[in-house]
Amino acid sequence: MPLTGDQRDFGTRAAARRGLSLGLAALLLLAATLSGCDRSVSTSQPAPAGELHRVKYSREVMGTLAAVTALAADEATARAAVEAAYARLADVNRLMSDYVADSEIGRINQLPAGGSLVVSPETCTCLAQALSVAERSGGAFDVTCRPLVSLWKQAGRQQRLPTDAELAEVRRRVGWQQVRLDPETRTVTIAAAGVQVDLGGIAKGFALDLAAAAMRSAGAASGLVDVGGDIVTFGPRADGTQWRIGVRHPFRDGLLTELLLTDAAVATSGLQQRFHEIDGQRYSHIVDPRTGWPVREAPSVTVVAAAGATADAWATVFSVLTVAEGQALLAEPDAPPVEVMWITGDRSAPVIDQTSGFGRHIAP
Repeated sequence: MPLTGDQRDFGTRAAARRGLSLGLAALLLLAATLSGCDRSVSTSQPAPAGELHRVKYSREVMGTLAAVTALAADEATARAAVEAAYARLADVNRLMSDYVADSEIGRINQLPAGGSLVVSPETCTCLAQALSVAERSGGAFDVTCRPLVSLWKQAGRQQRLPTDAELAEVRRRVGWQQVRLDPETRTVTIAAAGVQVDLGGIAKGFALDLAAAAMRSAGAASGLVDVGGDIVTFGPRADGTQWRIGVRHPFRDGLLTELLLTDAAVATSGLQQRFHEIDGQRYSHIVDPRTGWPVREAPSVTVVAAAGATADAWATVFSVLTVAEGQALLAEPDAPPVEVMWITGDRSAPVIDQTSGFGRHIAP
C-alpha cells in the first residue's frame, strides 16, 4: 500500500495525495513536460553532438504518478539516472509506508508502550526531520496524528460528529513527544500504548531528495522528480533555463501563475474539495493535532524550499496554521528557510498572500 499523509484523510489509499485544491490530480504540475501517461511510459530525446540527452519516465509510485526527468551526457547515463531515482522512491515506500505491516513504520506501530526498534538510516533521518518540524511548529505538524485522521474519516462515513469521549480517548494517543528517537543508535521508542507513527506528511518530500541525489550519483547533469505534484529540481533544463512549473488556480480551470526553479523543491497543501460533510456542514480533511478538530482555515499553500522534505512538511504546517499565524512564525528569528504563497478567499475574490522572497520564483 502507498504512503499516505500525516494529519490528512485522503479518502482513497490509491490516491495517496496531499488533498489538493479542487480535487485536482495535483495543484502543482510540471507545466511544460508532464504528459498523459499509462502506468509506465518512457520518452527520450536525441541530442546534437555535445548537448545533453533528455530521458523522462512516468510510473505509478506510492499510489500516485511519479514523473522523473534526467539530462545527461548520453542516453544510457540518463536512463540509469532515472532508474536510480525510482529505486530510491521505492526504498522509502518499502521502509516508511504505515500500511505495510512489516515496513519499519508498520513495525513501530506494533510496539507496546516502552518498546523500541532500530531503524534504517533513511527512516531515522526522515523521522528526525519530522520531529524537528513538530517541535518548531508547536505541534501543528505531528507524526502521531493518524488516529485523529482515522476518527474523522469514520465520522464522515457514519454521518455524525465524534463524541467528546471519543476525541479525548484518541487524543491520549496523539503527541509527537511520545515518539523518542536516539540518532546515535537509530533507535525509536514509543512512550505510550496505541501511538501510531505516520510519516506521510514528510516522506514524499524526503523521497524526492533521495531520488535527486541518486540521479546525481548516477551521472545526471540535471533533472526533475515530480511525485503527485511535489517536485524537486537540480540543475537547469537542456536549454540552460530554469524549470518552469505551473501553479493551477484553486477555484477555476487554468494556471494561477508559473514558477521558475533550479536546485529547489516545491510542495502544495490545500483544502477546497477535500472534506467530510456531516449534517450539511463541511469539515476539512486536514486535522489540527493540537485541538483534535479539522482546521477552520486551510488555504491552498505553496512552499518553496531547498529540499523536498522541508517543502513537504512545512506545506502541512502552514495549512494547519492560519495565514496570520504562519506569517508570525516566519517573522521569528529562527524561522524555517522557506518561501510561502497562501491562496484563500473564494472563486469570485481569491486572496493571495506571499512571503517577501516568494516573488523571485514567479515567472515574468
